[in-house]
Amino acid sequence: MSEMSGQNGPADSEHVAARDSAGGQPPGRPARPRRGLRIALVSLASLVVFLGAVAAGGYAYVNHLAGSIQRIPVDFAKLDGASQRPGSMTVLITSANEPGSSGLIMLLHINANNKSGGVVSIPPQTLVQVPGHGLIQINRALAYGGASLLVKTVEQVTYVPINHYARVKFAQVANLVNAVGGVNVTLPQKSVSNGYTFHAGVNHLNGITAVYYVHAPSLTAAGRGLRQQSLIRAILDKMANEHLLTNPLTAVHVIRALTGMLTVDSDFTNSGVESLATKLGHLSSRAGVFVTAPSYTASGQVYLSPLSRKLWTAMRTDSIAAFAAKYPATVTPPAPH
Repeated sequence: MSEMSGQNGPADSEHVAARDSAGGQPPGRPARPRRGLRIALVSLASLVVFLGAVAAGGYAYVNHLAGSIQRIPVDFAKLDGASQRPGSMTVLITSANEPGSSGLIMLLHINANNKSGGVVSIPPQTLVQVPGHGLIQINRALAYGGASLLVKTVEQVTYVPINHYARVKFAQVANLVNAVGGVNVTLPQKSVSNGYTFHAGVNHLNGITAVYYVHAPSLTAAGRGLRQQSLIRAILDKMANEHLLTNPLTAVHVIRALTGMLTVDSDFTNSGVESLATKLGHLSSRAGVFVTAPSYTASGQVYLSPLSRKLWTAMRTDSIAAFAAKYPATVTPPAPH
């Protein structure tokens, strides 16, 4: 016993001393904790590089999609006296129904804080002074001078500067509705379009039924415009409420569908389109309001009412929501049957 302990004692002491001097590890044994830390750091660095590559690839793809949007030249010569809050943006949106006309004339306004805004619709049959053509329906400005004349006309009517122009092809709206997972619209009563029955109340639309909803043969031009507005409102609400433009898993699909149905002005750069999409993606449905420019009918013709001047002032001062609260009758009504 004593001999065995005598042989092992000095050796054990030497091992203890060696271990203490080496920072807690016996000589020749690898420093496992440090090696594990080094592996973790390398793995983390590799993950960061991988995620960066994915993000760069995603950005490149989104940029490619934005670059695929059809573009047309539009003259944005600013009207003297036109103004809006610095940092705000106004986009004139029309629809492509028939050559030289539009069933939809909307002003998408993003407030300077980029957190709120509104959509103002002008009834397409409204009689206004079109530069060089006198008093005619505002939607006919496209036939006489294309998007440039319509931009000039709208600026002359509102004294709100137009930053960009976009035309929506509702014939291709099915892809966008499917990309956002369908939308809900409300109808005041039952209606039938292309053999499909819409019931009174809330209807959930997919891509095909959205086309039926917008292109019902029984609709008047004004009714079609209201349904187009209602569908756009439903799509924007869905994108905002579910953050579809800020979620990497859904953004590419939604943007791809959007680019397929849009034509924009040639000054609208890829980064500008992406910036607008980001702003729309961060807006909540409560942060935006849909308003129709107040009008009246006389001798079968539609004219803007004097109250519309207050609406244009509200746009210039980022207070469309306040205008809507004060004049609730101007809030865009539900879609007609």
